[in-house]
Amino acid sequence: MWWILKFSIVLQCVHSVRIVNIRVPDVIQYGTKDSITLDCDFITSNVTGLVVKWFYMDKTQPVYQWIPPQKPQALGILRNKVDLSFKVSHNPYTQHRALHITSPVPELTGNYTCVVSTFLAEDEKTRPMTIFVPETKFDMIQDRLDENYLNVICSVEGVFPKPELVILAGNRPLNAKSSIKVIEGRYTALTSSVVRIDALPPTVEILCDMQVPLANYYSRKRDIFYRDPPSPSPETPNLVQVAPDSGHHIVSSSVLLITSIVICLIRLQAT
Repeated sequence: MWWILKFSIVLQCVHSVRIVNIRVPDVIQYGTKDSITLDCDFITSNVTGLVVKWFYMDKTQPVYQWIPPQKPQALGILRNKVDLSFKVSHNPYTQHRALHITSPVPELTGNYTCVVSTFLAEDEKTRPMTIFVPETKFDMIQDRLDENYLNVICSVEGVFPKPELVILAGNRPLNAKSSIKVIEGRYTALTSSVVRIDALPPTVEILCDMQVPLANYYSRKRDIFYRDPPSPSPETPNLVQVAPDSGHHIVSSSVLLITSIVICLIRLQAT
């Protein structure tokens, strides 16, 4: 019996399949690339019954399948999104192992699994990919409800994948209420925090941090809150307001009066 087990182990080693490396882009910003390649580099000592499959998210249905020497097929979410003529090598048993996706869109974000199998062995590896869309709008508003409370509102629109919003006062996170919804495949998120004004320093920096964890993306809005805002400086009062039409006559009369006084003084000195 032992020799049968030993023979089986040797047979498995001889006819094994091994994925050497799976290359999948981690994060791509939407619109920056015309195409992307997901490669599944493998080695095998036996190509009998060789099949290369790619799965998206789960392994219920493949999104790509290649059985040499037949032509590859793109299925499901990748139908009409893969260049089936693309060759990653000149080897007839590895040339179509890779996915060459044209015009990648955010909806293709997720986990990709490559499965390589023969009649006697199988191997698989999984990697995630994120196609990221930066925000189209990012705002922060300070709304002083009354002399006692301040409402800080932070909102972001048009981002993908799901963002996270945090409001801080002087680098201290504030308790906040949040809501999020999806509009045409993009996320719109809002968070707000009502804080007592007397709990804040006289002058404090208000921050809103927006993060997209899957994309390793971060953005920030900042503003300064004054607990006792400075009063606007009073305008210099106009001591004399003169109508445009009468100004000329008043000035002229003043000049005549001064001239008359000077003439009188000269005459008195002369006498």
